[in-house]
Amino acid sequence: MRNACGNLKFFLAVETSSAFFTSLMAPFWVIYFRSVIGLSFEQISLLIIGNHAASMLLEIPTGAIADLWGRKTSVSISLAIGAFASIGIYFSGHFLLLLVFFILSGIGATFKSGAFEAWLADSLMASDSNVDLTKIWGKLSSFGYLASMLGFLIGSSLVHFGFLREIWLVEGAGIFLIFILVMVRGREIHKQSSSNKVTFSEYWQKVKNGSCYLFKRKFLIFAVGGSFFFYFSSGIISLLWQPYFKDLGIPIDWFGPILAAIMAQGIFIPRYSHLITKKLKGNLNTLGMVSVGCAVSLFLMRELHNFTLIFYFIYMGIYCLESPVFMGFINRFLPSEERATILSTYSLIISISTIICTYLFGFFSTQYGFSAALSLSILSVIVSAAFLMVSKKQEKKEEQD
Repeated sequence: MRNACGNLKFFLAVETSSAFFTSLMAPFWVIYFRSVIGLSFEQISLLIIGNHAASMLLEIPTGAIADLWGRKTSVSISLAIGAFASIGIYFSGHFLLLLVFFILSGIGATFKSGAFEAWLADSLMASDSNVDLTKIWGKLSSFGYLASMLGFLIGSSLVHFGFLREIWLVEGAGIFLIFILVMVRGREIHKQSSSNKVTFSEYWQKVKNGSCYLFKRKFLIFAVGGSFFFYFSSGIISLLWQPYFKDLGIPIDWFGPILAAIMAQGIFIPRYSHLITKKLKGNLNTLGMVSVGCAVSLFLMRELHNFTLIFYFIYMGIYCLESPVFMGFINRFLPSEERATILSTYSLIISISTIICTYLFGFFSTQYGFSAALSLSILSVIVSAAFLMVSKKQEKKEEQD
């Protein structure tokens, strides 16, 4: 148990510090590229599409690398590339060069997504096979939200004193420090390959098995489908709120404190995700209620303009339950030897969702206004709830069979 606690502290340190440094620019990046660099919304959308397209193409191959050569190796590569990309953005002012660094950032992210979650799950389950993963992911999310809130506030302070562009440099330096932490303190639980020499056949088999696993059981297909539409919806909101609040006349150096206040609830709510899940009789029931709650909040946010901030606050409180509940749910069904590849497949699916919603946000916002983009987000999260309801029925059917 002591070993499990030590492992958890390391993962909390990595996740918390990562969330802090990547949150410094989070409230301002759309405004930065729009107002400082002079990009259009379409160009900003293309940056995100390029980032996620790179992730989509390499997500599964890099997941297999983590399963074969080790999760620590994969996470370390990700951090090194991420640090280089952030520093590169600081020195860039041309759209095409920015696009290159965003693509590079997407490539780096693929080495961490799937690998980090698999590393955490395997480390904890090796010490205690009955560990409550929903509770652990809730704690991880809670610390991540706390670090993000601090990042928003410090980022706002930097903006207030005229250091908006320099935030990219601070972010890059911070990610490099995390890279050093992982290299020095990270411990690989096991490597799937007993030799550094892995044949292409072994590698391809790992990719094939891991990428197909989620599609072997119907309830997992619908659960992942529900997540696809959930993140389609939330992806639109993540792009919508900054220009929308700016249109309301809110100064951009207030964005950090506003977002910090809204997300402060994320420090506490995920810590109780395992209790909420038990109260709602299971992870899938909870995920369905999360989607319904988000739909209602967004609808009221669109219809009652004077209370937009209040309903956005409620939306974010409900939203922060999704990740710990879903990850706690799905990891129970994944074999350790292919966990990183399978989770990378899941990340690939979410990347596809993000690419589509990013393009549609740019199109709908430009052609029809922010209200139309918000309506699309509401429709998507309703579809998510429907998928999760079907997933629950399929899970019960499989249990009965």
